[in-house]
Amino acid sequence: MKKIDIAKTMFSDNCHLFKCPVCGNEMNIADSQSLVCINRHSFDLSRQGYVNLLLKANKSKYDKDMLESRNIISKSGFFDPMLEQISSLVLRQISPNPSSSAFVLDAGCGEGSHLSRILSMTRNKSRAKLQAVGIDISKEGIRIAARDNIEIIWCVADLAKLPFKDKQFDVILNVLSPASYTEFDRVLKDTGILIKVVPESGYLIQLRNIFFDRTDKEAYSNEKVIKLFTENFHLIENQRLSYEVELDETSLYHLLNMTPLTWNVDKEKMQKVNNMRISKITADFRILCGNKF
Repeated sequence: MKKIDIAKTMFSDNCHLFKCPVCGNEMNIADSQSLVCINRHSFDLSRQGYVNLLLKANKSKYDKDMLESRNIISKSGFFDPMLEQISSLVLRQISPNPSSSAFVLDAGCGEGSHLSRILSMTRNKSRAKLQAVGIDISKEGIRIAARDNIEIIWCVADLAKLPFKDKQFDVILNVLSPASYTEFDRVLKDTGILIKVVPESGYLIQLRNIFFDRTDKEAYSNEKVIKLFTENFHLIENQRLSYEVELDETSLYHLLNMTPLTWNVDKEKMQKVNNMRISKITADFRILCGNKF
């Protein structure tokens, strides 16, 4: 089957999740392979198997080259310990009723590699029927995601204005991405959980020490982010995960290419990193899990 036909079946089976981004009415799949509401607002499925639900074009610093590098780094296993922790939290949420269906939303999924990996890890340990949905404002990111995984519903959409009905998701993931807590609260089921991952002070510290030496950016704090989370959701898990990852020359190139830390860094400092031939890098994350008040 073609990707668009597989996607059409998935969207058709899960139309109950969606609301029209224009008028808010429910949507269905039309014969023309489009998501259409009763007011005839129509959004075509692409040949690659995703749908663009943005109402206007968006410019992003996350270009195709950067997203491809992130995809390569993710597939190398760089994030796997963190993704295993997330998978365990998802499993704990769905395990009380393993025969039922559960819906997982990755809000700010980038190029989809995190969600794809989490879904694979979770399905290996559970018989529950999981339907995953990934949304991102980057069209290039969603194109890569749809290219690599046809089992997930992929949408170009704004997490600040989610194109979903109220109380549809058992789990919302928000991994190294901005949050929209009002929207998360709206689309999360009353019994659902929100899992948010933010960098900790040691994340990529080897690069931070070079790029931001003796500046106010050398030290990193996520206190404000954690405080905002606890003001909007009841905190039930607060875990720190830190580990080191070995790098070869190719991995270092893609790591430098994928991280926003290199934005606006001058060539001299970039060359310094290349000359140092860094062989290990620190991954350091704070994993927060919460439910509704």
